[in-house]
Amino acid sequence: MRHRRMCAIPLVFFSICFISACARPAPRFSVENARAHVEMLAGTIGSRPVGTPENERARQYIVDQLRIYGFEVRVQEVDARLAEAGTTAHVNNIIAVKAGASRDAIGLVSHYDSVPEAPGATDDGFGVAVSLEAARVFGARTDRRHSLMVLVTDGEEAGLMGAAGLVTDREVMDRLQAYVNVESIGSSGTAMLFETGPGNAWIVKPWAREAPHPRGASFAIEVYRRLPNDTDFSILKRQEIPGLNLAPIGDSYAYHTARDTPDRLSTGTLRSSGENVVGTIEAMDALDLRTRSASEPTFFDVGGTIAFTWGPVVSVGTALLALLTGILAWVKTTAASIRIEGVWRWLLSLVWAVIGLALVASAMIGATWALREAREVYHPWYAHPARFFLFLVATGILAGWAASRLGALLPSRAHGLRHPIVVWSLTLPVWLGLAGVLAWKAPGAAFLWTLPLASAGVLLLLVKAESTAAVRVVSLIVFGIAGTLWLRNTVDLAFFAVAIFGRLPFITPVAVYGGLLLACGVMVAPPFMATCVAARPLIRPSLITASLLVLVVVFAGLSYAAPAYTYAQPLRRFVHVLTEPDATTATWEVGSVEPGLDLHEGAPRGWYRASDVPPASIPWGRLPALGPAPLDIASFTTQPVVAGTEVSVTAVPRRRGVVVSFVLPVGVTPARSSLPGVLRLGRWTATYIAPRADGITWHASFRAGQDAAVRQALVVVTARRIPGGGGWQQLPAWLPQETAVWTASASWVLAPRPDAI
Repeated sequence: MRHRRMCAIPLVFFSICFISACARPAPRFSVENARAHVEMLAGTIGSRPVGTPENERARQYIVDQLRIYGFEVRVQEVDARLAEAGTTAHVNNIIAVKAGASRDAIGLVSHYDSVPEAPGATDDGFGVAVSLEAARVFGARTDRRHSLMVLVTDGEEAGLMGAAGLVTDREVMDRLQAYVNVESIGSSGTAMLFETGPGNAWIVKPWAREAPHPRGASFAIEVYRRLPNDTDFSILKRQEIPGLNLAPIGDSYAYHTARDTPDRLSTGTLRSSGENVVGTIEAMDALDLRTRSASEPTFFDVGGTIAFTWGPVVSVGTALLALLTGILAWVKTTAASIRIEGVWRWLLSLVWAVIGLALVASAMIGATWALREAREVYHPWYAHPARFFLFLVATGILAGWAASRLGALLPSRAHGLRHPIVVWSLTLPVWLGLAGVLAWKAPGAAFLWTLPLASAGVLLLLVKAESTAAVRVVSLIVFGIAGTLWLRNTVDLAFFAVAIFGRLPFITPVAVYGGLLLACGVMVAPPFMATCVAARPLIRPSLITASLLVLVVVFAGLSYAAPAYTYAQPLRRFVHVLTEPDATTATWEVGSVEPGLDLHEGAPRGWYRASDVPPASIPWGRLPALGPAPLDIASFTTQPVVAGTEVSVTAVPRRRGVVVSFVLPVGVTPARSSLPGVLRLGRWTATYIAPRADGITWHASFRAGQDAAVRQALVVVTARRIPGGGGWQQLPAWLPQETAVWTASASWVLAPRPDAI
């Protein structure tokens, strides 16, 4: 009997293995599937602004894919409104649901429209592709606690209009309890968690624990708040629904340009970001989605392998610990420094430190200014920021080294102290001030200062101040902590800043990049210096000086020789054509953030500069009119009533995807309006984006005495293509595209009169 049992054990084991092998494996995120979605949306279909045929093709493709994955899909067709922007848009949002054990739903949010000037591979073909593939993987699970909603909005690029319409859908608002919004502003690097929704402390934990490649930090929230950007997340956030906002930020040169093509999108970005989204929503599914918390968490990753998060209690505790131990350590290190050589030498050390810091800052700012002046362009570092940053770092180090060597040439009584404890006695008050201000003003970013300060304070209190070896060990540990927190984030932020500032409509101040590097240096350099100071030099000082000079010259030469703009890192330019009522010519505006007109041969002549703009922008030209407007005014009626005048205007587009604005004379505002409007340049304006083929009708009521003024109302129609141009953007051939990308638009001002229609 025992022998039979022993023989049965291998048989049972074999049976279990056989059944397991035959079982259907759990689906995994497929980067090939995600890549195919991007190729279809941005490659085959291409640019897909709201209201266009390409937009409709993209919508049908996404609907078909979701139905293949077993989702119940419907399209919300709605006139979305944002009263604060005076904007209305006809949008078509995709709402797909796969039921789970609970009616409460986790949402995957993205948008399928693109800006007119871009194929939209990353923004937001990337987000749609990740959402579709994550929906396939997570939706295939049979043990889901919650339902899954895939919400793919329309009109995000038109001013968040799709999200504005989505929040009017009762089912979505009743069921959606948490969501992940997948956006993009770059084409490389893992999608970064850069924004979280209200009541979000609980929702960050699944990301921190289960995302296999976490990338994000709460300091990014503080940065993002100060940028002129918005996503659909901004609209959903107002509904008090907790959510996570993810976007890759690397290589953001292609963002909103013709270079935003599928080949630009990194496969690694698709894979790591998709796996993070799947891991996060799977972890969310195990939680109570109706959990809410009033606190904002602190979170950050280390090397994209592990993430940490904690609530405000720990953040406040860390800040208090950092400030308390920092003050005590400052007192201890200062007292020890004075005991070593006296107050006079310590004060000299302070003076030399201030001089050195001032020289470093001045050198980096001066190097930035000199490069700009030598190249005669405002952003000479735009295409090759790595060379520029190496130039700044080498210049700053040389300036600091020069200050130390200058001190060595003076009499010994003018020398500062060369002991690691002195470095800390001068550093700690700076760290204390920065940590205190950030803990109060930007608590999400305070950990960058409080963690190094707390570690330095605690460790310095534990060791003997006069022990050079012990203080060096402490300094090395703190250097590791500060470097981990600061170096990678500074590099990513610096490269991102170059791409961002290079496309904004102003000239980047020369202190921006030096200031960013200096902020990192203030946290990383002191512990490194404390590790090395007073040690026997391994290299002769003269050789160090010569090496630094060579590096500065080499990097300066490389920065000077590098082209400011390339095909992959193009200059952003715009062209706008304005045709006024009954005019036979049109006004052309061609501008960028750089000076000069720079047109191909054969371009029209007679350009001049507007007198009311900076000399770097907007040359104007008068060229033949483009032809009839892509809009007909079908009717314009005024009706006297007891309270004043009723007005009705019907406009019918000849082209899909145009923008129509109803503009009133200065000082005239309707008492009631069927469309929301706002004051723009002193004129009340109501804007409608992508009207239906059968047109739109605007009704408004005006007070008595405004009848004559109302008759002077204008209708402006704008198309994001220039009639007669070439290529998918329809650009004139004389606009250079080798190292430039264009945002093009054409507007017609119509002056309909009630008596003439």
